[in-house]
This record gives sequence, structure tokens and C-alpha cells, in this order.
Amino acid sequence: MPTSKTLPYDVIIIGAGINGCASAYFLSQSGLRVALIDHVGIASGGSGAAGAFISPKISKAGELKEIMSEAHAEALEFYTTNFPQYTLSKPLLHIANSPKESEKLEYFKCDTTLKHSRIDAELKSLLTPEAIADSSIYFYEGAVVDAQGVCNALVEGIDYFTFNVESLVHEEGMWRVGDLIGNHLVLAIGAYPKLLPIDYVGLRGIWGHRIDCETSTNIPCILHHHVSISPTTNGGIVAIGATHDVHFSPFSGEPYDVVQGREILLDKASKTLKLNNINILKDYTGLRSGSNDYLPMLGSLVDAEATLAKFPHIRHGENIDPSQYIYYPNVTMINGSGGYGFVLAPYLAKRLRDFLINKIEIDPILSPSRFFPRWAKRQS
Repeated sequence: MPTSKTLPYDVIIIGAGINGCASAYFLSQSGLRVALIDHVGIASGGSGAAGAFISPKISKAGELKEIMSEAHAEALEFYTTNFPQYTLSKPLLHIANSPKESEKLEYFKCDTTLKHSRIDAELKSLLTPEAIADSSIYFYEGAVVDAQGVCNALVEGIDYFTFNVESLVHEEGMWRVGDLIGNHLVLAIGAYPKLLPIDYVGLRGIWGHRIDCETSTNIPCILHHHVSISPTTNGGIVAIGATHDVHFSPFSGEPYDVVQGREILLDKASKTLKLNNINILKDYTGLRSGSNDYLPMLGSLVDAEATLAKFPHIRHGENIDPSQYIYYPNVTMINGSGGYGFVLAPYLAKRLRDFLINKIEIDPILSPSRFFPRWAKRQS
């Protein structure tokens, strides 16, 4: 652990999941002095439990599709070029798991420029009748990364601190976080307590569970169906995972039933193909953070109290240009990626870098302030 805590950092990042680690990487590569903080460890939460698939999002036309298409291409290039030792490139088979998903998939197949084909006979022989009958798309190019391996590699050489941040203090133009002082603050805290009074930010916590196991069944590609099934960078080990429990909360005080979670994952996996001679090696669990409108978040944070004091009629529906809101000084949030954290992280972190280094404005569609007007109306 570094000892020069009194020297000011250019950026302090709170949260060492994939968003925090990617942000630290790009900012440090650009010459900024960066401190990274987490209350447990690097990739210790939802990011460490992620399948970390570099997969396109199957969706119809719209803002999210455009963002995800660009982010997917950037992520494939980023991981395979910079971290090949933690990246496994494999074809990707996405199978619809519902009629609604099937409709989106068929639309996507007609519209996408990504190379894809029909399932070949060898792969089809591994699938269950249900999986064969459902709509599917077989991409030539997909990837999975070692979640914890790549997060640790991203922050190699960067000052890292483990402690629980309980308060933030802004004084004399600087942010004080514990004993650390920095000019700019980046909150990459996922669905955990927000540290600032920003209740308007529309986030939902999604509990994830992944198991690593050995099986005598050969998995020739990455499969997404009811759950995700994939070979890994650790030869012979297969990962099975899903964001499958939207009701469990680690803040409830009730323990998570790991054994039942395993049973659910294996039962769903059996609907895709038969896994023989399974030996479960390790469980990974954690809370992921998705936005209420499914778009990721990157941008400044509104000081709700100060803004409502200046524009009290926002509570009654008055439209105020977001540029007139009062924002916390030198704070940026990166959040809300849901199950696509490893796809979106390089995309978001590069735009954070461009904003801080080159003063290139962040697309307002990503701004966390988009949730503020509706929340403000409920305060009347």
C-alpha cells in the first residue's frame, strides 16, 4: 500500500469493480495521478461474480442499441489487444429464452452487421430439443474475460487503498476521502450506498451468482440461453452464471442460499445442454447495478437540495434546462451497466478520460441527472 497519502491526487476513484478499474487504467495511462479505493478488494463484488462475457446486446433499434454496438466493438478490441492472457476468444451462440426475446432476436439478425451463421451439426448435437427449437444466432466472434484477473491487471501500478468510505468532504476546492486528498472524485460504487444525497439516481441492485466447475462435456463456444455457459481462460474449467435473483438483497440481513443458487443455475443450464460429471469448484456472488431505464450512467451529479432551493417550481413540473442545475463540483458517476459491465466499462472509461483530459462533453443521454426532474416532482 502506498504511504504518500498527503500528496494530492488528480482523481480519487471509489469502487474497484470493472468500472472503477477501467477508469483508473485510462486516466493513469493519460498521465493523471490516480487513487483507487474499495471497501473489500478489487473485483470483490458484482464484477468478480460476473461471467464477464464480451457479447452484443440483443435489442431493437434505439439509443441503447447504438451505445451497446459501439461498446461491444471497443471492448472486443480492448481486451484482446491489451489483455490477451485474460481473454478467451470463442464463437458465441445466443438462444432466445422467451417469445419476447425471440422477437427481438429475429429483428436483430436482420439488422446486425456482426458476422453470424446457422448452428452447425456438431454444435446442434450437444443441445437439448428445447434449445434447438428456440430462435438463435451464432456469432463468429465472442469473448469471455477472467473478471478478477483483468481487473487486477488494469490497476497494476496504481495506488490502491482498502477502507470503507463513510463520508466525503469538499473543502478548498479539493475532495477529502479518509486521509486522501484529490481534485476530482469518481464514484464507481455500483448499487452500494451512494455516499452523497443523490436519491434521485435510478439504480436497481441485481444479485448475481456464478459457479466455476469441471465437466467432461466439451463446451465449444460461449452459450447464452436461460443461463450463460462458457469455457474460461483457465483451461478445463467451465463457468455457469446468471443474473437470476432480482429479489435478494445483501442489505436485508438474510443470508444468501448458495446451495439453492447452485441448483437453480444447474437446472437452467440443463435446459440448454447436458453437462456430464460436474464437479463444482467455486462460487462467486455479488451485487450488480443496473439503471432503471437500462441505459448506463456517466456524468456529473446534481446537488438536489441546492437545485430545488434555486428552482423550487421543479417540484410542480417546471422545465429547467439541465445546464442550469447545481452540480457537485468535480464529481463524476460511472454506473448502471447491469449485466454488461465488462462490455461497457472501456467505452465509459474512455469517455470519462476524454472529459477530464480533453474537456470533451459527455453525451447527455448518459447523464445521471436525467432522473432528477421526475424525482423532484415527487418531492412536492
